[in-house]
Amino acid sequence: MRRVLPLFIALFLASLGTGFGQSMPKEQTSPLLTHKDSLFLTVSEGKKFLQHPVKPKQTLFSLARYYGLSLEELYEHNTHFRTDPTLYTGTRVKIPVPNRAIKRYKNSQFKASKNVPVYYVVQPGDNLYQICKRNFDMPVDSILKRNKLKNNNIRPGQLLLVAWMGVDGIPADWRPVRVFTKNDALKSRYDEEKKRHKEGISQGVCFWQKDSKEKGDLYAMHREADIGTIMAVTNPMGGRTVYAKVIGRIPSGYESNIEVILSPEAARTLGARDPRFFVKVKFLK
Repeated sequence: MRRVLPLFIALFLASLGTGFGQSMPKEQTSPLLTHKDSLFLTVSEGKKFLQHPVKPKQTLFSLARYYGLSLEELYEHNTHFRTDPTLYTGTRVKIPVPNRAIKRYKNSQFKASKNVPVYYVVQPGDNLYQICKRNFDMPVDSILKRNKLKNNNIRPGQLLLVAWMGVDGIPADWRPVRVFTKNDALKSRYDEEKKRHKEGISQGVCFWQKDSKEKGDLYAMHREADIGTIMAVTNPMGGRTVYAKVIGRIPSGYESNIEVILSPEAARTLGARDPRFFVKVKFLK
């Protein structure tokens, strides 16, 4: 028995080197895109957005991870997912893209099999010079040659090959760090609710309890806004906007020029210093 035991141990240790006792290899995550796919790009208010084509078995979580986003950021640009997170094959998801992820030119390290082409979707009012210079900082001749165009004439809806993106996605550290607050979440709700309500616009005096120590909640009282909806209140002095949930009507006894009553936290978010100050309001009814 003494001779058998050392032999068994030796055989077991040897097996570790041949794979018998090795741990299972880590699961390899396949890219969500290949060089055979196409990405459509638009520009809005100076920011670039890709339209990701959804494939079977892809999820919001896998998309967020692939593009270096948080789920909250994904919801921010695709607000309908808050009520229905289902991804349907063939639909396209709006993805903000940093300039660093857009490869405008092919260098010596470029491999076609590792990159997906990015096409700009021409919008009404676009001209080729504006697209090339303002949006991509590229010579017009580069886009003409890349797309085999004979002249500068383009039309809305036309697709122009402008760049490529790596099939491995976008690292999270390529994006600026963002901290989502309660105000961000309420803004997303406002944008979504606005599709189902009529939007009202007004202005007037905002009142809040300056001496209150209350913290945390962003809420408002208003004479017209539907209770339970979100409203946007802007302080023109500084341009800050807060989104607050409407919890009730302005009580009787307040002057008629009081347009909205805000919670202390909402007023502080606007940078309020006085108990009364002028605001502009957008609300839903």
